[in-house]
Amino acid sequence: MGRTARLIWGASLMALVLAGAGVSAHAQRLRTAPPPGGSDTAGETGWQGLAPVEPPDADSGLAPRTDAEAAGLRTDAPPPAPGESRTVSAQRERARGDARRAPWTLRPARPSPLAAEAGVSGPAPVTRPAPRPTSRPAPVANPRTGRLPRRPPEPPANARNLGLRTLPAPTTGANSGSSLTPSRQDSLALSSGTRGVTPPTQQRRPVDVPIVTNRVQQPSGRVLPNANPLGRNVVVDPRTGEVISFDRRPPAETDAFAPTGIRVGSFIVTPTADATLGYDSNPRRLTAGSPGSLFTQSYGELQARSDWSRHEVTARLRGTYSAYFSDPGVNRPEVNAVVTGRLDVARDTRVETEGRYTLNTNSPGSSNLPSSPTGLRNLPLIHQVGGSAGVVQDIGRVQVTLRGTFDRFIYDDAITNAGTVLSQSGRDYNAIGGRLRTSYELTPGLRPFVEAALEQRRFDQRLSSGGTLQGSSSVTFRVGTTFELTRLLTGEISAGYLRRDNLDPTFGDIAVPVLDASLVWAMTALTTVRFTARSTIDESFTTGASGIEKRDAAVELEHAFRRWLVGTARFAYGHDTYRGTSRVDQRTVASLGLVYRASRALQIRGEIRRETLQSNTADASYSANVFLLGLRLQR
Repeated sequence: MGRTARLIWGASLMALVLAGAGVSAHAQRLRTAPPPGGSDTAGETGWQGLAPVEPPDADSGLAPRTDAEAAGLRTDAPPPAPGESRTVSAQRERARGDARRAPWTLRPARPSPLAAEAGVSGPAPVTRPAPRPTSRPAPVANPRTGRLPRRPPEPPANARNLGLRTLPAPTTGANSGSSLTPSRQDSLALSSGTRGVTPPTQQRRPVDVPIVTNRVQQPSGRVLPNANPLGRNVVVDPRTGEVISFDRRPPAETDAFAPTGIRVGSFIVTPTADATLGYDSNPRRLTAGSPGSLFTQSYGELQARSDWSRHEVTARLRGTYSAYFSDPGVNRPEVNAVVTGRLDVARDTRVETEGRYTLNTNSPGSSNLPSSPTGLRNLPLIHQVGGSAGVVQDIGRVQVTLRGTFDRFIYDDAITNAGTVLSQSGRDYNAIGGRLRTSYELTPGLRPFVEAALEQRRFDQRLSSGGTLQGSSSVTFRVGTTFELTRLLTGEISAGYLRRDNLDPTFGDIAVPVLDASLVWAMTALTTVRFTARSTIDESFTTGASGIEKRDAAVELEHAFRRWLVGTARFAYGHDTYRGTSRVDQRTVASLGLVYRASRALQIRGEIRRETLQSNTADASYSANVFLLGLRLQR
């Protein structure tokens, strides 16, 4: 019995060993054999290794074809390519082994991606969202350097950065002839435009191209300060004309005490009113002097400027009245009104017009008074009414200006202390002239020009009270330039030649060089220097004089000790030569002023002024000291 049991036990153990060996050999054959044809989805997802297979549905009528399928083993794994492994980790181990065996070979900088034939799909990369349109303003250029902020470099446009997955390996068998197509997720993303599509790369602005953020000198072409369809503070590339940035921020305020004005319809109105108390040491400007007198000076100003998209109209009205307490005979009114308009006909063509009216009073020390200042009850008035019209045409960098002018001068009668009326109607005349200027823009801050002007003066009475013919014609030639040097020195300067021919043959012709200048030098942020110069020939009613050659120059220094405290020093010099006579006058005016800005609407102003006239004619020289202290209201 014991022997029989041992034989049975040995036979059972031998059968178990043979059965295990048979199963192992069968599994090894399944691994090395090519996969059978079929429509399984393993070819699309890649080799997944050994995993259970869902049993067939009992109702389907399908039975396992092999013992491996019955055992739950997958049999359609794709064969590996020669020299490649099945998994990613095995492929990396193979690469490391090759590197250790051949250390002298060049190693790749990064592991090479798996081949498409490997049938392994890598993880989906992170998709960069495409830039969407935004309402935010673009980066604003640096106002000092004119450059935009640096942008990060664009990544390389490869499949992984574009958001596309690695395509699966082609299947064999029934699906071997199908083409490679993106996955379903990539197809949906491409159709909706959220993944796999990048906008075209826009060209960046060249670094050497400056950006114009602010320009004091007006450019060539049509100048429309109030017409900007793109909006104010727009940054534009001057080479291409492309808008780089829409800066919606309001411009920085340069003067916190400047009047803001009142909007009336489409106009901005700025009113100003002064009330000043002063003292004049020589009201009648006599050589021996006259008793000093206190006086009041009332000043008012009204400015209006249109705020239209095209065209422009500006108006300015100023009036001053000086009333002396102890000598009412030297009371002086002064009025100045100017209205200018600009009509934008085309992009490079505009029409400019101007109308003006001026009311002046003969100065007590003027040589044109019909009598001695002490013998007049009041000072006679002078009216000037005129206007001008011109056309400005821009042809590239060339600008041509043609302008015509007309002025009417009317002299009021003078009344003596005895009540006698001294008629001055023989001094009334008309001045008709024209001017042609051609300029060329060398740079945005330099525009040289040449100018020619004609003028003719016609008197209402051809014969004066002295029996001489009245009237003249003149011609002026000028060469100059307008400039803006680093925004510190701006203005216009010109030099030329003036010739005046008188109708009366007894008067000699006048031919003199002329020099005109108007310069502004911003020495520092707190100090400004202004210089003006002018050369003219004025009418003279002095017996024997054919005209007055006037040359004036003035320099003014303005310094802001604080934003609310501004001081001014001014010096002016004038030289008058009476042609046909030996009379020569030298005029000087020196003044010091101080302005205290209490607020935007209130200012306290003070001034000390010294006026002198030195003449080689008897009883013509004088000197006077004037003190002023006033209050200004503005809006």
